[in-house]
Amino acid sequence: MSKVHVWVGINNDEDFFSYFELDYSNPDIDIDDPNYKVCQFCKDINEKWYDEDFIGVYVEDELKDVTLYLEELCVSKETLLEIQKICVEKKLEKVNAMFYYMDPDIVINDTEKLYNKLTYIGKFNS
Repeated sequence: MSKVHVWVGINNDEDFFSYFELDYSNPDIDIDDPNYKVCQFCKDINEKWYDEDFIGVYVEDELKDVTLYLEELCVSKETLLEIQKICVEKKLEKVNAMFYYMDPDIVINDTEKLYNKLTYIGKFNS
């Protein structure tokens, strides 16, 4: 079964998306090359690269109910309710941003850290 990692919160930075920018500036540079620029998201999850097909990134100017963002996740109703409950416990009922990454192999070691100013909610079955 696949796993999805979820982050939600509030981020009003104009450069919100730069956190996820992969370096395509030089096609001759491999990700193992010391000159390859690793994006901040990759650094935060201890990877050199991530698959853009498995990430979802959402940000808006105004705060909205977290359930509107969570509806974007491909998870069961039970899992959705579990994620929503965690968000409420963390006082994340009104947010303006969410991102998720589907990868069963990555391990998020620092679950208390903010990732692009968002809170890590957890890893769930998708």
